[in-house]
Amino acid sequence: MRRNKWILLIFLTGLLIFLYPHIMQQINSFIHQAQAEQFKARTKELPQHVIDETLTTAQKCNESIFQNEGGFQDPFTEGYSQFRYEVCEPFLLDDDSFGTLEIPKLNLEIPIYLGATENELSKGVGQVDGSSLPIGGKSTHTVLAGHRGMGTKEMFRNLDRMTVNDVFYIHTFSGKLTYKVYKVGVIFPYETESLRIVEGRDLASLITCHPYRHNSHRLIIYGERVDENSDG
Repeated sequence: MRRNKWILLIFLTGLLIFLYPHIMQQINSFIHQAQAEQFKARTKELPQHVIDETLTTAQKCNESIFQNEGGFQDPFTEGYSQFRYEVCEPFLLDDDSFGTLEIPKLNLEIPIYLGATENELSKGVGQVDGSSLPIGGKSTHTVLAGHRGMGTKEMFRNLDRMTVNDVFYIHTFSGKLTYKVYKVGVIFPYETESLRIVEGRDLASLITCHPYRHNSHRLIIYGERVDENSDG
């Protein structure tokens, strides 16, 4: 009888260890969805003049990034450091999320933070320094980086399921931005040319390590802005 209890205890312990990451992934997904709803509710309460002023400052920041673009570093490579543009400082000093990334195909909603250091990537997805702030507009290209899963957090674990013509949404204080996937690619960490700003285009790309559990390459989901009512 005592031996059976030990066997049962060992079995239950093993089962708990096996299920723990999956349970925590579900809990963290729920937390991210709650944060997304809180962000949307908070932005709805903002006075219009605050939205207009913030948008104007963000547009100036993006114009500065476009005019002075020097490329950017791969966020997953050791030695990654943040770029600084003086006009962007008000945003970079804010630790709150800047928006929410929604990917319907993956049933994923996750906070967007400015910067892509480990601090930001441990909480959500990060806007890679040197890319545009995620507010949309011509001659912008925002690059959002996310880990390929963190054991207890899904993050970009299933990003490889995205295909051409899928859509994803960026929710910010300025509203909902819709992007349609026009290309999926795999590159080396140093091959960042395809992530540069293209004059006249409104682009957003999602980047993560590839293949899963390795970091030799980068998986890129390239999106271009389409009408807000587009459903892919």
